[in-house]
Amino acid sequence: MSFEIDRESLLVRVPGAATLASIERALERAGLTLGIAATDLAVGDWLAAGAPGAASAFADPADHLVAGLTATLTDGSATVEVRPSPRRAVGPDLVALFVGCHERFASIDHVWLRVHPRGARRVALPTEHLDLDPPVSPDEAALLDAIARELAR
Repeated sequence: MSFEIDRESLLVRVPGAATLASIERALERAGLTLGIAATDLAVGDWLAAGAPGAASAFADPADHLVAGLTATLTDGSATVEVRPSPRRAVGPDLVALFVGCHERFASIDHVWLRVHPRGARRVALPTEHLDLDPPVSPDEAALLDAIARELAR
């Protein structure tokens, strides 16, 4: 499996089926890292589960885990592409429809992930005790279902 590394933008494009361990091995040879524990979990499954173990979005509000992606809607009717771009440079956060939604709307085919130079020091805010993801309310669940129905059209 081959990966496309963009050293200037510090991004790597990988298939959704690639394991975190295989990505980390390829990045290690390039002097880069994802900065997460390398496991045999597929990156698409990891993102669908909400990217457990990834740095908090509050650690660096200007940074981002996913810069872009290609996904296939659950009914297979269409492919969605979110091109890699700087965070906060493009309207609504469509990536949020796919990361952490357990493939409710689509499955990830390819993803552009942010990488970091090996040995770079990252400073994180102490957010480990904050509940930043409250349970989904009935109203939020209804909204997510409505979005899923519209995407399925």
